[in-house]
Amino acid sequence: MRTNRNVLIVNLALSNLMLALTNIPFLWLPSIDFEFLYSRFFCKFANALPGSNIYCSTLTISVMAIDRYYTVKKMYASSHRRQCLRAVCISILIWIISFLLSFPLLVYYDTTMLYVFKDVTVFSSGNATKLSSYGWRQCRLAPTQRKGMEDPNEAAKRESDAQKVQLFMSVMQALFLYVVPLIVLLIFNAKLTRFLQENSRQMHRSLSDGRSDDAGTLCIVKSSDLGQTAAVRNLPARRMNVRKRNRTTALLIAMAASYAVLWLPFTVVSMLLDLRILYMEGNGAAVIERIDQSCKMISIMSICVNPFLYGFLNTNFRHEFTDIFNQWICYKLRTPTNVQQEYSTIASPRRQSSSHSPQVSTSNRFLHLLQNPYVRRSSAPCSSFIRTSIARLT
Repeated sequence: MRTNRNVLIVNLALSNLMLALTNIPFLWLPSIDFEFLYSRFFCKFANALPGSNIYCSTLTISVMAIDRYYTVKKMYASSHRRQCLRAVCISILIWIISFLLSFPLLVYYDTTMLYVFKDVTVFSSGNATKLSSYGWRQCRLAPTQRKGMEDPNEAAKRESDAQKVQLFMSVMQALFLYVVPLIVLLIFNAKLTRFLQENSRQMHRSLSDGRSDDAGTLCIVKSSDLGQTAAVRNLPARRMNVRKRNRTTALLIAMAASYAVLWLPFTVVSMLLDLRILYMEGNGAAVIERIDQSCKMISIMSICVNPFLYGFLNTNFRHEFTDIFNQWICYKLRTPTNVQQEYSTIASPRRQSSSHSPQVSTSNRFLHLLQNPYVRRSSAPCSSFIRTSIARLT
């Protein structure tokens, strides 16, 4: 499990978990309650933290696509410890870049007042008058306002600056959350698919050339008959290779397609809202609010899809996870505490024995090992050796 791929999978799972814990409660607060009743720090925190988690998730997916391609193509010969250290450093760098990209959210988001009536003269008892304002407190993107600034021209300029900052952040969000990761996924998944297809053709070509050379040396049968016999004999292996290659290609296409489909509505609607193209008043504003919420829910569905695409649909990760689960959880749950299991030295380097337990014959011990469901799947040579030993004993 200590590989660079699994380190990146853990980093993706951590970012998705934090995104689920922070994005769902925080970003829906303005929709549930029109007035933002919380502090200024909470306003900045509720926007910057989910933003950094989203950036971390998308950047990790991009790095995983690049790492997958170069790992398969070049087959690094470095040790697992060095690969894990490199993956940990890359994960830390991803988090640093994510915080830097979400830093404008921390700076420019603030609590502001949406006034319905501002500086209205109110008559109180005793013919006394006072100025009052009525409105709601909101958490929105707003540049810093200087104290005592009441000039309408300055207020309009500040609102224009806020729109420019919002547009800049929207463009940056569209680039780093959708365009760049999607381009990386498409390019490196296509290159990996092409490399696997070319490698498969070269392997089949080398195997056929080797068989033809052997046929010319032996001169037992005709080369055409030998080629037909070899092709028929190798047909199941070729079908298995084709199925594996098609499954890998389908998985790579699913990774890119799921990202493109799930994040496209959120990116498009956010851009239209920031450009004020999708802008309505009255009842139309409520419809736009529901559309925005629906697009956010669709993008959050990537949290549910990523564990299957990058985890359990990965054959190596699934087998390693199943082995660890069977070895450390199922075995401890099913094994009685008062019974001491005995293992063969073939399957385990350690041998546990008890002076009080009866001596078990070698054949029964081998049969017990064959029937043990917790033997690792990677012990196929050990299983054949055990069957041969039982045949000799019986």
